[in-house]
Amino acid sequence: MPTTFFMPEPNLQGVWVNSGDASSSPAFKENVSVFKFTLLNEGDKTAAFAICDEASAQKTSLAGLRRGWMSTACFSDGFAPANTRVISTVKYGVAALQDDGSWKVRDLAKVEYLP
Repeated sequence: MPTTFFMPEPNLQGVWVNSGDASSSPAFKENVSVFKFTLLNEGDKTAAFAICDEASAQKTSLAGLRRGWMSTACFSDGFAPANTRVISTVKYGVAALQDDGSWKVRDLAKVEYLP
C-alpha cells in the first residue's frame, strides 16, 4: 500500500468499507476521491486523513453535511453557514485499519467552513 492514498466518503458509522480496493486509489480520482490518507509510519495500521482540496471532493463534502456522513469523520466549532463553498481541514483525523481491510475513524478531523 502506498504511503498516501485517496478514499471516497465513509459510511454513517465512520468506516471506509473495503470494497476490493476499488474505492482506494494511489492517485486522486475525480468525482470519487474525497479524503486523502497518509500512513503515519511505513507498514502502520493508522493513517492521518483530510478532506481533499479538489473541487469535486469539496462538492461531495458539502453534500455530506446534508447526508450526515461528514459528522462521522469531521467536526467543527460551529455550523456551516449557507454561503460555505470550501471545507478546510484544520486538524487531521486518524483512521485505523481493520482486520477486514476497512478503515475506521479513530479521531475526527477538525474542519472549518469558508465562503
